[in-house]
Amino acid sequence: MSEELLRREVNDVLTKLGAFKVGVAAPQKGFAQALDGCHPRNVMKTCRSVIVYAFNIGMDYYTALDYEHNNIRLGHLYRDWTGLQLITFLRKKGFDAAEVPREFVDEKNRIALLSFKLAAYEAGIGVFGRPSIIITPEYGPRINIGVVLTDAVLKPDGRTENFSPCEHCNVCTINCPVNAIRSDVPPPEGYDRNKCVSFIDWMKEKTSGQVKLCGICFNKCPAGKAVQETLAVGKWTTLDDLKTEDRKKFAAQFTATQA
Repeated sequence: MSEELLRREVNDVLTKLGAFKVGVAAPQKGFAQALDGCHPRNVMKTCRSVIVYAFNIGMDYYTALDYEHNNIRLGHLYRDWTGLQLITFLRKKGFDAAEVPREFVDEKNRIALLSFKLAAYEAGIGVFGRPSIIITPEYGPRINIGVVLTDAVLKPDGRTENFSPCEHCNVCTINCPVNAIRSDVPPPEGYDRNKCVSFIDWMKEKTSGQVKLCGICFNKCPAGKAVQETLAVGKWTTLDDLKTEDRKKFAAQFTATQA
């Protein structure tokens, strides 16, 4: 099978399952920003192509299902199932393929085995925004990213060019409740991950797990098409769901603990 035909078939499998965008990255050419031990070939030694696909998840990225007292994001379940369909397709064609195991190489700092955001950046799905989230021309950051590694050779797409959504925008900088995002350096260098994660952990502990995430930079970002909620089920409570005065109170209390 030709490389071009295989790529068309891969795209067809994923778009029929709802992905609005598919990209391919070459592990031997990109991923210079990958941390030690977090390169695609650390996950799959024979990897020749990193296939990345993206779903528009609307404004309900944090929608979750309570299953045996574990909150599981519905979007993640479907994303992972889609990856399994692609893996099955590639294996039937005689190629090896695998998803990235859901584990951390650094549990304390929550460093994933492979950064899906970096894979999406290298595959041309979108660019890094100020808060270190991937922003696409189509839907801004309101996407869910899936990654499949394979030994099949597919032509890489290259990074997204001529798209700079943060260049003249400071919305996330202004709205971040704990000032974890700077606008005076190129994205994502101005993102203070430790402060962001510490605030979320503190908030979960403070509310006994009732408020699980923040979501403000994700939901407030003006880039791309803003889609309304698409799943009418129970969702995790995020900081963005709370009243303005309650958000400010949480942020002030956290800031006081950091002094």
